[in-house]
Amino acid sequence: MDVLLDVYCYACHDEDKQKGDIRLDQLASLSQDARLDLLNKMQEQIFFEEMPPKKKKSQPTPTERKQMTAWISSELKKHAASKLEDKIRMPSYGNYVDHDRLFSGEYKDLKAFTPDRRWLISEFIFDAKFNKLLNHKPTQTIDGKRQSVIGDNNRRVNLTNPFLLPTNTGVRYYDTTTLNGGHLLTMLTNAKNAATHMMYLAKRDRRYLPAVDGIMAKENGHNGTLAARESFLNKFIEQVCNEIYQGKNSSLLPKLERVEMKPAASTSGKEIKKAPFHSAQPGNAELELIYRSMLKHQKNGESDAQLIAKCEKEWFYFGDNERKIQARVTFLKNYMTEWRAQIKQHNYEKKHKPHVYSPLKEDEMLLVKKAITQHRKKGDRYNEIISKCIEDWSQGFVQERIDAGPPTGKLVTDLVDQVFIKLFERPATSEESEKYVLLTRSYIKDLGNNKGMKKLIQTLILSSEFVYRSEFGQGVADKSNRKMLSPRDASYAIAYALSDSSPDKELAEAAKNGKLNTREDYKREVTRLLKNRNQFYVVDEAVQRLQDTASITNQPIRKLRFFREFFGYQKMLPIFKDNKRFGGNYDNSKGRLVGEADRLVDHILENDQNVIETLLHTEKFYVYHSGNNEAMTESTKRLRKIYDYFKDKDWKNFEMDDLLKHKDFLDEVKLHSVDLKGPEHKKRDRTKVFKQHMTSFALRFDKGQKSAAPYAAYSSHGVHNAATRTGKKFRAEEVTKFFNISLDDWDYPAVQPAKVAHRKGMLTHPAWLIAHSQNTETDPVIRGKWIREKLLAGTVPDVPITVDAVIPEDHHKTLRGRLVDVTEKEACWKCHERMNPLGYAFESYDDFGRFRTQESLEHPDNLIKKGPDKAAAHVDLRDIYKTLPVNPKGHLSGTGDKNLDGDVQDALDLVARLAKSERVRQSVIRYAFRYFMGRNEVLSDSKTLIDADQAYVKSGGSFDAVIVSFLTSDSFLYRKAQ
Repeated sequence: MDVLLDVYCYACHDEDKQKGDIRLDQLASLSQDARLDLLNKMQEQIFFEEMPPKKKKSQPTPTERKQMTAWISSELKKHAASKLEDKIRMPSYGNYVDHDRLFSGEYKDLKAFTPDRRWLISEFIFDAKFNKLLNHKPTQTIDGKRQSVIGDNNRRVNLTNPFLLPTNTGVRYYDTTTLNGGHLLTMLTNAKNAATHMMYLAKRDRRYLPAVDGIMAKENGHNGTLAARESFLNKFIEQVCNEIYQGKNSSLLPKLERVEMKPAASTSGKEIKKAPFHSAQPGNAELELIYRSMLKHQKNGESDAQLIAKCEKEWFYFGDNERKIQARVTFLKNYMTEWRAQIKQHNYEKKHKPHVYSPLKEDEMLLVKKAITQHRKKGDRYNEIISKCIEDWSQGFVQERIDAGPPTGKLVTDLVDQVFIKLFERPATSEESEKYVLLTRSYIKDLGNNKGMKKLIQTLILSSEFVYRSEFGQGVADKSNRKMLSPRDASYAIAYALSDSSPDKELAEAAKNGKLNTREDYKREVTRLLKNRNQFYVVDEAVQRLQDTASITNQPIRKLRFFREFFGYQKMLPIFKDNKRFGGNYDNSKGRLVGEADRLVDHILENDQNVIETLLHTEKFYVYHSGNNEAMTESTKRLRKIYDYFKDKDWKNFEMDDLLKHKDFLDEVKLHSVDLKGPEHKKRDRTKVFKQHMTSFALRFDKGQKSAAPYAAYSSHGVHNAATRTGKKFRAEEVTKFFNISLDDWDYPAVQPAKVAHRKGMLTHPAWLIAHSQNTETDPVIRGKWIREKLLAGTVPDVPITVDAVIPEDHHKTLRGRLVDVTEKEACWKCHERMNPLGYAFESYDDFGRFRTQESLEHPDNLIKKGPDKAAAHVDLRDIYKTLPVNPKGHLSGTGDKNLDGDVQDALDLVARLAKSERVRQSVIRYAFRYFMGRNEVLSDSKTLIDADQAYVKSGGSFDAVIVSFLTSDSFLYRKAQ
C-alpha cells in the first residue's frame, strides 16, 4: 500500500505539501479516531474515482485501485468503521457503479440477488393499507360511469401519514429507510383512531369482525336496553310521572324560574336591523325540539306570548339549562312570523309528527316506574330523574356482565385470528395465537371488553409487521447460496412493484396454491397485472384539488409514477410564482399543467412503443384537453355551431323578444344559463348572459379559426362548454400561456396530443422547466445536473461547504452572462463543465417554461410599459421590460457516441440527440431498476440490466417489456442472507 500511496498520493499529501489540509505519509502514527476518519475520506475518494484528480496523467489501473480500496476496507472493517457501505446504498450514489462495466457483458455471469430485507412501507402503501382496513372505498364518475378509485384518501378517520417520501426528483422509495421515533409517535395516534373506527365498523356490520359481536353481545344488548329506556323517558317522562304520582306530580317539581331577557341595547332612537332568519335560527335539532314543544302546547285563541310561556315552562321542568332556554325564547319572540313560514315551507307537519305515548312492555314499565319511585327526590327536574335511573341500571348491567365471566376462549381466539387477517392478511400462527390470546384476556380483564379489544388492535397496528414489507428467501439454497422468495413474499413484492395495494385475489390464490414458484409463474402474473385496465387510480391528490383537475389513470399506478418521479415535473407545484410575471392566474393554471403532463406520459405508456425515445422527443402535447378526444371534439363542434348560427345576425342588439325567436335552437344546444323553457323565462332577461357567450365565441373565431377551445365564456358555477373526465367543470384555460398560445388566436386541436411549436419531449414541457427553475429565473445548473445524472448516468459532486453558490445581481446582463462570471472560473469549472453546457441549451425557455428568443431584464430601471393588473383570460398581464437576446447554444458530452457528442444549437437539438443515445436509454433503465427493486444496482445485476435493455429494444421500445424483464430476473426472484 505504501508503494501505491507514494506513486499516486504523496505528491500532494506529504510533509511538503498538504492539499485540502490532508497528509497521508503519517497515517500509521495518527490516533485511532483520526486515522479511521482519514481512511473513510480516502475510501470515498478512491471508490468514486475523485482522487487522484482526473487531470493527473498518472492514474491507478483498475487492479491497483481495487488493491487500494480492499486494503482501506479491511482496515476500517477491523473497527466496523466504514461509512461507504451505507452511503453507496443511498439513491444519490447509484450512478457511481461504472455504467460501461455494467453493460459491457463482462459481469453477466455473476449471480444476481437482492439481500433478505424488511422494507418500510411507503406513504402510498400506508394510505392503501388503511383505506382497505377501514373499508374506505372511494368512487368517482369517470367518462360518465361510476368507478372505484384507489388513491383518493378522504377518509372519515383522522390519520396522519408518517411515511412521506423525500421531495427530490428520481427514485424516492428505497429499502434503506428505517423506522424512527417520529414514525412511532405518529403511529401511536393513528393506531388509537384506527382501532376506534374498526370497533365502530364491527358494530355496524357483524361480518367485519364477527368475534367482536360475540364478545360484545351481552354489553350491546344492555346498551340497547339503556338507549331504549332513555329515549322513552326523554319523550314521555312527564306522562310516566303523572301515572305514578297522579295529581301529586306537579308538587314534586321545583319552583318555576323564568329566564331573564336581556334589555335591548340603546340605539339613540335609531331602528334596529334584525339579523336574517338563516343566521339567527339555532340549528336543525333545536328547531325540531322547538317545533314539537309548540305542537304540544298551542291552542286556538291563545297568543304567541302564552305559547312561548308554556314552552319555556316545559323546558325548565325537563332540565334544560338557562342559556339554552333563553336562546329559544329570544328566537321565538323575535322570529315567530318567519318561523311559522318556515314550518309551512319545509313541511314540518309531515316530517316531525307528534310523539304518541305508548307504554313499554309490562315488565319494562314496572322496572322504569320502580326506578323513578326509588330515585326521585322532591325538587328534581325530569332530566335529573332520568340520569339517576340510567346510572342505576348501568351499574346493574355491569355487575351482570362481571357475574357472567370473561369471553370464552374460542371467542378470544377467533378475535385474534380475525384481527390478524384484517391487519396482516394472514391467520396467526399457533405461537402468535397463544401469545395474543393471553394478552387480549389481560386487556379485557383490566379495561373491559370494548377497550380491551381496541387495545389489541392498537398493539398489532404498532407491531413492525404492519409497517414493514418482508422479502425473504425460502427453501433450498442454490450453489450461490441464493433462495427464491417465498410465494407469499413474492406476491407482495409483485403487487407493490406495480401498485400500492396488497395482492389481488388472483395473485393471492397463485401464492396460496403453489402457482408462484417459477419464473414463468412470475411472468404470467406480472403480465396479467400490466394488462389490467379495470382499476382506476388517483395520480396526485394535490393536482386533483387544484381547479377540479382530473388526475386519474387506469394503468398500474407505479408504472406512471416511475416516469413522474424520474422527470420530477410535479415538483413545480410548491414553487412560488408571481401571477403578474406569468401574465395571468398562475396558481389556477399550474394544476392543469401538471395534470396534462401526467396525461401525456400516460398516453405514451398506453401506446407502449419507443417509450423512452418518445418521452424525450415527442412534438405532440396536451394543452387544455380532457384526454377524451371524442368529447372534446363534440364540445368544439357545439361552439362552432352556435357561433355560425348567430354570427350574421344582429346578436349584439338582441332584446329578450329577439332571443325568444331562437328558442328551439337554444334549447337544442343548451347554452349555459340561457334556459328559455317554461313560463318563467318571461320574468328574467337572459340577453346579457347570451351576449357574454357570443362575445367570447366571436373572440375565438373571428380570426378565421376553424375550432375553438371550449372554456367557459364567463365565471359561473357548473359544467360550462366542456367537462373533465370526472364530470367536473373544465377550468384553467390560461394553461395555454405556458405554451405561448393566445386564446384569441388559436385554432384549437380537439384531437390531442397535438403538435406544439418549439417543443420536443418532456424536457421542453413547461412543467419540467418550471420544476427545474427558481422562483424568478431559470436555472441552467439544475437543468444540466438533471441531464448529467438522469440521462447520461454521470455524477456531480456535492457543492463544497466552503462555496457560496450565489449568482450576482446585474440587471444589465442575461442570467447566462452572470452565471459564466462565477461558474467558469478554474476552481468551479471542473464540476460546472458537467452541468452548465447542458443547461444552457434550455435558456430558450424562461422560468415559466415559455419559449423565448429575448430575455426580459425584469427590474424597475428597465421597465418600458406597465401591463394591466386584471383582464380577461386571453390578455397578457405582463409588464414589458428591456430585453437582451438569449444564447441557447450548449455542448453535449458523455453519450459515448462521437456522432452525438458535440456542440448543440438549442434545447431541441440537444433532446433530439439524447433521444438517439444508447447510453441515455440504458440510464433510464438503470433508474427503472432502482425504482422497481428499491435499491441501487451493483455489478452482479449486470445481466438483469442487459436483459431489460435488450427486452426493450427487441419489443420495439415497450416499457412493459422492461418491467416484465425486471420482475422475472434473478435480481427480483432471489434473496440471500447477509
